[in-house]
Amino acid sequence: MRRREVMTFTAGALLGFLSGPGFLRAQPADEVLEPDFSEAPPVTFAEGERVPTLEEYRANLEALTGAQNPFEAEIRLGKKLLEDISSDQTPYQIAFRFHQWRQGLVGATDKEKRQYSYYTREWPIRGNPIIMGYFDATGLRTPEGDTTYWCAAFVSWCIQKSRENKRDNGRVWPYERGAGSAAYRTWGKDVIRELNSSPMTGDLAVFQHQRTPWRGHVGFVHEVNGTAIRVLGGNQGAQNDFNGGEVNISKFSTQPAGSLKFHSFRRHEALG
Repeated sequence: MRRREVMTFTAGALLGFLSGPGFLRAQPADEVLEPDFSEAPPVTFAEGERVPTLEEYRANLEALTGAQNPFEAEIRLGKKLLEDISSDQTPYQIAFRFHQWRQGLVGATDKEKRQYSYYTREWPIRGNPIIMGYFDATGLRTPEGDTTYWCAAFVSWCIQKSRENKRDNGRVWPYERGAGSAAYRTWGKDVIRELNSSPMTGDLAVFQHQRTPWRGHVGFVHEVNGTAIRVLGGNQGAQNDFNGGEVNISKFSTQPAGSLKFHSFRRHEALG
């Protein structure tokens, strides 16, 4: 999984693409149009750069464009769509619901299915408010060292969501140590080395960059077959110029492959 170029959230970067045809497209105040994914590269945030809150991002957009940009309506729709996610589930089940969104399996109409689907991937022109909101669960909003920069934020959000009605909410995931996957390398127990067990669906799979060890990736174990691991996670996908990361199930390996090598399977009571 290669590192792709990122578009950072600065006034200079924004001014370079805010004039694109998709940014100021006229539309009713409460209607959200699916972005044209051929218009621009996915909007991401550079390693080491703080991911703004939705309020900060909106304020910066309005300072540059005025209130005519459609981000406010996109935030409202994102919040409405998130009502579909129940906290009475395990973190893996919550993550899998997002996967169902992406597959077009959620929604009563074709329009609703499309809306759920494109809210699970990076957008061009503007940041996806749901993806930016995943960093609310990390405590720290600066991703450091991830091959896929919001993978750990997605995992953290799913864990936090599953703990909403439990007294231990706020202490069972390693958000205080950063917004990156490395925080999960010592979380819970190593399934193989410490528990002398085999990975199960819902455990975490943690990976490390081969040349720069502080980088990596994390996601939920969907299935393990020999050396092949199918990982349910965030910011997985083609990750090319016009197809950014998304929530999906991707194939990884316990053997070194590409830029990543397997680190460990992790198990924690908070994973259900």
